[in-house]
Amino acid sequence: MEYLVIAFIGGLFLIYSLTLRQLEKTEVTGPMFFVVGGICLAFMLPNEGHKIKEGVDLLLPFIELTLSIFLFSDAAKSKLSVLRHSFQYPSLLLFVALPLTLLLGIAVALFFFAELSLIQAALLAIILTPTDAALSKGLLASTQVPEKIREGINTESGLNDGLCVPIFLIFILLAKNPDSAITATQTLSVFGRELGLALLIAITSIAVFIPSLNFAMKRHYFAQNTSPFLLLGFAMAVFSVTQYFHGSGFIAVFIAGLLFDKFSTEEVRTELIEDSEHIADFTSLMIWCLFGFVCAYLVIPKLNTEIIIYALLSTTLIRIIPVMLSLQFTALNIKERFTFAWFGPRGLASIVFTLMVIDTQIENKYQIATIAMTTILFSVFIHGISTKPIADSFSKKSK
Repeated sequence: MEYLVIAFIGGLFLIYSLTLRQLEKTEVTGPMFFVVGGICLAFMLPNEGHKIKEGVDLLLPFIELTLSIFLFSDAAKSKLSVLRHSFQYPSLLLFVALPLTLLLGIAVALFFFAELSLIQAALLAIILTPTDAALSKGLLASTQVPEKIREGINTESGLNDGLCVPIFLIFILLAKNPDSAITATQTLSVFGRELGLALLIAITSIAVFIPSLNFAMKRHYFAQNTSPFLLLGFAMAVFSVTQYFHGSGFIAVFIAGLLFDKFSTEEVRTELIEDSEHIADFTSLMIWCLFGFVCAYLVIPKLNTEIIIYALLSTTLIRIIPVMLSLQFTALNIKERFTFAWFGPRGLASIVFTLMVIDTQIENKYQIATIAMTTILFSVFIHGISTKPIADSFSKKSK
C-alpha cells in the first residue's frame, strides 16, 4: 500500500511538472493542485484514516523545517533598502492589525461555537492569525505590484509566525490547565525568552556563517552541485538550535535571512537561494498533498454551516477589517490597503499549530482542528485563485 501512495504522489509531481505553464494560465497554484490530489488519494484509500493520528508526531518536525526554510529564503530575498522606508506598514500589521485580528477571531468563534470555552476560542483564533507569504508567490514575484506592498507582506508573514508562537504556547498551556492562572510576569518571561534567544542565535549564527562561507568560496572548498544544501542546512540548524533552547525558531530563521541579505554578496545570495528554494518547494508540495489527504478524513465529513461561515469570515473579513483600520491613516490608497488586507493566506504555520493541538489532550481539540483546517483549505483556494488577478490589476500607473 505504501508504494501505491508513493507512486500516486510521484505521478502528481510528474503531471504538475508537465503542465505547469498551463496550470498557471488557469490560475491553479501548486498548493491547490496537490491539495486536490491528496483528497483524491484519500478517496482511493477510504480505510486508511486511522493512521493519521499515528503520523502526527512524525509529520510535525518535517513541516516546521520546511516552513523555516521558506522563512529564511523569503527574508534573504528581501530588499532592505525598500523595507527601511516602508517599515511602518509591517509594523502596523504586526502590532495593531495582528492583535485586532486575534480579538475579532475570538469574538466570532465564541458567537458561532457555543461548545468552545474562551481559551479554546482564543486557541483557534491564534492558530489562524499567522499568514503564509508562500501562498502569495505570484503577488510577491510580480513587478507590477509596488515594492513597498510586496516587501511589507513578506516581512509581516515572516515575523508574525514567530510573534504568534509565544501567544500560542500560553493559550495551549491555559487550555491544558483551565483552572491555572498565568501572571503578567510569566507572560513577559515567555515573550522575552522566545524573542531574545531568537535574536541572539540569529546574529551569532550569521556572524559565524558568512565568514565561513566566504572563506570556503575563496578556496573552492565546496563543489557547485552541493550549493543547494548550504542554506538548507544553515536554516535547519538555526531553527532547531533555537527551538532546543526554547526560543522562537521561526523568528530566528527570518532574522538570519534578513542578515544574510545584508551581509552576503548579491551573486552568491541569488544562486544559493534559488537552488535551495527548489528543494523547499518540493517538500512543501508534498505537505499540501498530505494536508488534502487529512482534510478528506477530518474536515469534509464534519463540515456544517457554522464551520463554513466561520472559515469564510476568517479567510476574509476577520483579516480585512483590522488591516484596513490599522492602515487607515497611512499614505496608501484604498487599493493598496485592500491588497495588504486581502493577502493574509493561512499556510504552513497554521498547519503546525493545528497539529500541535491534535497532539495534546485538550478538550474539543478535534473541533478546533476541524475549524482551523477548513479555514486553511478555503484560504488555499480563495487566495490562490485571486493572486494573479489582483497582481495583474496593478497597471503601469502603480509603478
